[in-house]
Amino acid sequence: MRPFHLLLGIISLFFSVVIVAQTDEPVDPFANNLTDTKTTYLNQVSLQSYYQANTLNRNNLFNPGLTKFPNYQHVSVVDWQLTSQWQSNYQVITRAIAQYDQSNLAEDSRASMLEGAIKWHSDDYRWQWQLGRIHTQWSTGFNWHLMNVLSPFRNRPYIDIDDPNQQKGWDMFTVKYQHNNWFYQLVAADYVTENDRHKLQYVARFGYQGEHDFSLLIHKLPAQDINFAASYNKVLTDHITVRMQWSQSSLREQDTHVLIESINDKHYQKFLAGIGYSFASGHELRLEYLNTEHGFREDEWNHITQQSTVSSTQITNMQGSNNDYAYLGAALSSLGRGQLRRNYLYLSYTSPLSSQLWQYRQSIQLNMDDDSQLHRLAILKSWNNSLTSRLQVEAFSGCTQCEYGLTPNKHNIRIVLNWAF
Repeated sequence: MRPFHLLLGIISLFFSVVIVAQTDEPVDPFANNLTDTKTTYLNQVSLQSYYQANTLNRNNLFNPGLTKFPNYQHVSVVDWQLTSQWQSNYQVITRAIAQYDQSNLAEDSRASMLEGAIKWHSDDYRWQWQLGRIHTQWSTGFNWHLMNVLSPFRNRPYIDIDDPNQQKGWDMFTVKYQHNNWFYQLVAADYVTENDRHKLQYVARFGYQGEHDFSLLIHKLPAQDINFAASYNKVLTDHITVRMQWSQSSLREQDTHVLIESINDKHYQKFLAGIGYSFASGHELRLEYLNTEHGFREDEWNHITQQSTVSSTQITNMQGSNNDYAYLGAALSSLGRGQLRRNYLYLSYTSPLSSQLWQYRQSIQLNMDDDSQLHRLAILKSWNNSLTSRLQVEAFSGCTQCEYGLTPNKHNIRIVLNWAF
């Protein structure tokens, strides 16, 4: 591990605390604050547009010039949300988007329904049910979300926080009962198999919300063993929050049948532990550790890098076989399936909002098995009640056989504008 690089990142985070210190704490315009409205009709339209310039990582181990990636991307999304309520107990929610994508390689436009559901609750809110397309958010992790178990796995905010597909719901029916601090919930959701057949996946979830928050989740996919997940959250003081999550799955996130020769494990576990500290002045620091068995062990990774080197050399010398092309294709796809290795550390700093509604955010995501790093810095500004902006820089560093040294981009810069009407 390169402690000098990590130390520089940590010093940079704490240095930022000093240079942007504020005492004002205005309302955060960038937070997704959910409010319980009593109005019968709520309509909101927003337009988000961003432009990203990429510095490409050309001819790396997994991609010896075979797959082209864009050196710029422009995405515009019209997001329409409608919430209507009648007879005090019923509510209809709808969220649809129209999206336009453009790069130097392709151009595309499409529309999709992210959410669309009917909700009902009893007068005392003990009983609740929902039917339709619903986006669930059961996890409370700072950077990783182990409790969001529904397949397909869309929720990967550490990959691209502006990807609207990560906010697409699942077609489901759910019923929930709450008594004092305890809650019990059952979910039946649509699951599309590899041969495009529609089946059902089920979730049973219960937990306690109070001085100690915890929940247990049981997930069943067709023709698979039962999966489990659990979480525990505790507010230790006015400034310190502790969060822990664990999951066990019978499906491995990484598709290994091409990359490695044998698979001995039948269950794959994840565990995370995080702590957040909020200063009285509004600064926030977060530290989170993730261990995942979905990633590759050291022997597996050595096999993958060795075979990738052989296939890459064969292709570069114009002697590549179909197996060589298939192997590198599977290796490149693994970058988007989840963590490649097993131990990760996440550290972030967020400044308070200034009196002019500026905010600074910085994070480091460290692969502790190969010392590669993902750095993300962002400057946010609220210009008025409708317009916000974000300037974001991402930098990937690592060796030629390390996770963040194999990404399609070396670094990128993105400017995001969001208009809400």
